[in-house]
Formats: sequence, structure tokens, C-alpha cells
Amino acid sequence: MKLGITQKLVVLHRWLGVVLCLFIAGWFVSGIILIYVPFPSLAVAERIANRTDVPLNEIGVSPATVTAGIESAADSFRLIARSGRPLYVIHSREKAAVAIWADSGSLATVSGVDDARSIAREFSDVPIRLVEGPIDFDQWVVHQSFDDQRPFYKVLLDDEAGTELYVSQRSGEVVQRTRRVERTWNYFGAVVHWIYPTVLRRHWAVWDQVVWWLSLVGVIVSVFGIWLGIDRMRLAMRANKGSIFLYRGWMRWHHILGVFAGLFVLTWMLSGWLSMDHGRLMSIPDPQPSQIDRFRGISISTAAASMDIGFIQSLGNFRELKVNAVAGTPYAVTNTGGETRIYSPVESRLNDLAVLPESIIVDAARRAWSTNDVVSVQGVDANDTYTRLRNSRLPESALRLTLDDESSTWVHVDSASGQIISIMDRSRRLNRWLFNGLHSLDFPGLTQSKLLWNLLIVSLLCLGLAFSITGVYLGYRRARRKLQS
Repeated sequence: MKLGITQKLVVLHRWLGVVLCLFIAGWFVSGIILIYVPFPSLAVAERIANRTDVPLNEIGVSPATVTAGIESAADSFRLIARSGRPLYVIHSREKAAVAIWADSGSLATVSGVDDARSIAREFSDVPIRLVEGPIDFDQWVVHQSFDDQRPFYKVLLDDEAGTELYVSQRSGEVVQRTRRVERTWNYFGAVVHWIYPTVLRRHWAVWDQVVWWLSLVGVIVSVFGIWLGIDRMRLAMRANKGSIFLYRGWMRWHHILGVFAGLFVLTWMLSGWLSMDHGRLMSIPDPQPSQIDRFRGISISTAAASMDIGFIQSLGNFRELKVNAVAGTPYAVTNTGGETRIYSPVESRLNDLAVLPESIIVDAARRAWSTNDVVSVQGVDANDTYTRLRNSRLPESALRLTLDDESSTWVHVDSASGQIISIMDRSRRLNRWLFNGLHSLDFPGLTQSKLLWNLLIVSLLCLGLAFSITGVYLGYRRARRKLQS
């Protein structure tokens, strides 16, 4: 018998639901967990706070000597302290990080377990129980942001929290920290929600395709379900059955819950799918490497080479010095663990500033976006709806530069470091509402009331979970009957 369009949709919705129902239920449960137990991380500010001041008098090798010996061009050049010695750490865009002792010029990779143990002891006063490694991947350092620091030594501390530190063999820095409660909950939270098992996530392109397609199928299933739910209500009213729900048992509950949860399920699935867009439909917020290079005006290697030992020693005590360049002028940003200052070896007006002058940043932006002009510059308001988000926000030192292109693109620059933070054209501003708004209920006024926001988001997620559980049971029952027939 030839099936009509509605019957085909019923069959398609049914079997797509059978395949995807467990994923959808898992996404709702893990979403609740992620609200209260985020994926573990070690903030850059905390890394710096746990370091010691750089021993400036022991610097014996200039940045120019170091950059001359590095094969690839530096994209980041830092001076820190490790084990009481000054250390240059150089990152490039394509290759692993390189660490060079600033007192001798020799390579400063972590030589073994004892070296990793010493670094971890310097970071934390807690006794060390065990050191494992080196390892390339595990669940908590699987993200690509850790790639240039691999492999790692995993240091298990002897504390009640079950703390584990990850020491990069490349730079000797502690780059990640996890605690037992974070690891336990995130196996049911982030790992489930993001489909994040190490075996899959370590291959970014494969993981990206898998999650994108699964999310898209979830959107399709939700659309079909809403259409069919409305159609069945219409048939019930036409038949004058005394109820708008035709079904019985679990199917009736699936229909009822779908009526009340369907729109939220659809918007949540759609916004989750958009989080995996990665430039497919909307632009990405990160600047292109060519834009970064033009914004700087000179390479990081050239900027570092302009800073001799005497200049560095004249800057006073700091825990990290980071080299950058803006509009062709090199400068150093020092961080004491609580304050940053800006200095230049070639431009006296850039010595001992808290933030860069707007004129320099505008000049750099015009170089980076040479086909467009900067039509306005302003600080980012504390209550800005596009960048002061529930889980992330721009620093107070951020400036917004508006370009005169068709999308009135915003370029956000941190005036305290001279780095481009993000780019928001019209599609990115739309994405703020479609993703942050629909997925996290990040709406002005609502997120300021923590109690109301928590009650609303958890209630909606629980409603979606109850709905998806009916789908899991119906899918199980359908699959069992099919296998038994």
C-alpha cells in the first residue's frame, strides 16, 4: 500500500526517534548537570597567580638570540619563571610550544617524572601522591587548545579533593587542573552533552561531523514531531472525541508532553545544533591569521627581537611578560598577578601605561580591515547584551570598533593587551540570541535573577527530559517488537 505524506512522516519520525531518543534524553540530563558542574579548567589568571616573579638578574640570553634559533615564526612569546629560573615560552600557529631557558639558552623541556613533580610542588603546596605519564590525551586535556603543549605529566595530589594537575612536557607549565567531583559529574555532564569521549574528541574533524549531524537529525525529529502532534490534535477535534489527544498509555503521555514541551525541545535542539556551526551558516568570531598579522604590523619575532635584556630588566618585578605588536609598534605587557602594564622599547609614550591609546588601536584596525573604515570607537557597557553573557564576558578594558561594512561589524579589542578578542558581524549578533538566548535562556533581566533563571531552566529541562523518556520507552518497545517479528 502506498503511504501518504503524513504516514511517511510518521514512519520517519518514529524510526529517527528510535535511533536518537537516548541521545536526546542524555542531552537533557547532562544539560542540568553542566549548569552546576562546568567542565574543569584552570584560568590563565590563576596560572599566573601561582607563579613566582621572574628572576630578572639571571637573564643571560636576549629574545633576539632565542627567536633567531626558532625554525617557525612565533605567534606568542612569553617570559615566565620556572624552578626559580627565567624561561622563554614560544608558541607558533602550526607547531608545538618551545621552552628555552633565558639564563643559558638551552632547551627546557620537562625531563621526567621527578622534574614534573618539582613543577607541581612549586604550583601547589599539597603533597604529591603519584606522577603518571607522559600522556598525549585523556578526557580532561582532549580539547585542541592543548595541542601545542602535548604531551603531559599527570600529577595526582594527596588531598581530599582528589586534585590532579597536568604539566606540559613542552613548556613545563601547569595547564589544567581537575578535582574528583568535577571529573565524576562531568562524565555524566560534559562528556555526554558534548559527545566528548576521548577516542572521538581527539579527532576534531570527525567529532565535529558526528555531533553536527546528530544535532541536525534531532532538529528534524523535533520539527516532524510538532507537525504530527498538531495534526493529531486537529483530527481529534474533527472527530469530536471529547479530547484533543487520540492515544492511550505511553503514546498519550508522549503526545501530551510534546504539546507542552515541543517548542522548547525544538528551540533547544536548534540552538544546540547552531553551537556546532563552526562557520557553516554563520561567521566565526575569531579573526583570520592574516587579519591578526596586519593588525600587529610586524611579526612577534621582530617585536621580541627589539627588546634587549636591559629593557626587560628595567620593567621591574613581574610574573609574566608577553610580547605583542600593534600597528607596527612592539610592546611588552607585564603581569604581576594582579595588574598589567604596557611598555615599548621604541616608543616612549607607550611606557608604563595601563591601556593602549585608542588612536593606536584604530590605526591597527584600519590596517587589518583595509577595505573598511572604523566609524566609531567606544568602551563596552557593563550591561551590554551581546558580550556580557552569563558564562562569558569581555574584560572591562575591551573596546568596540565599528566598521562601515554592510554588516556594521564590531571588532572587540582588549586595550590592556592589544589583542583582538572577537569579531561580531550581523550573523554573530543573531547567533547571540539563537544560541545563548535559546539554549541558555541568556536574556536581559532573566539572568540577573539567579533564582528565577535556575527555576525556569531546570523546570524546562526536566519537562524535556520527561518527554524524551516517553520517547525512549516507545522507541525501545518499537525496536523490541521489530526484532521479535
